[in-house]
Amino acid sequence: KNHMKLHTGEKPFKCTWPTCHYSFLTASAMKDHFRTHTGEKSFLCDLCGFAGGTRHALTKHRRQHTGEKPFKCDECNFASTTQSHLTRHKRVHTGEKPYRCPWCDYRSNCAENIRKHILHTGKHEGVKMYNCPRCDYGTNIPVEFRNHLKELHPDIENPDLAYLHAGKVIPPFAYKFFSNARAFK
Repeated sequence: KNHMKLHTGEKPFKCTWPTCHYSFLTASAMKDHFRTHTGEKSFLCDLCGFAGGTRHALTKHRRQHTGEKPFKCDECNFASTTQSHLTRHKRVHTGEKPYRCPWCDYRSNCAENIRKHILHTGKHEGVKMYNCPRCDYGTNIPVEFRNHLKELHPDIENPDLAYLHAGKVIPPFAYKFFSNARAFK
């Protein structure tokens, strides 16, 4: 039944947290998600005391202790602890570079490289990676962005996941334009 829901798009388990609109295929997936709201981390590592919010998070963490790398590349001897790292690695073989800088022609196989390119090469001075969707605030520091959202916009869902709220990267001159445009309304 659950597999068939993948084809129909049915997600009958809705998150009950106020202002959250996520829905899920299974009750267990919804419960795992709900813990992101409550901060509950009941899956404990018996080797170091790490606490994870889901069984999956604990499984991934334990691979640090065991050295297990179950995700293997079929073209070389690369192996990884996570599927996402393997997916990123496979782009080395295909040449795929799905991430691009919004300011120049630089492309990468990894989103993190775009962030590093923008922040550390000096090619895009003044650009802010994290721009508030509600006001003119922008920063390059995720923690500062999260704190801004929590303090000034408490109704925004999941400010701890600041990258979800980063929005578009906007050049500094556009802030002035948008600020002035708002002032004239």
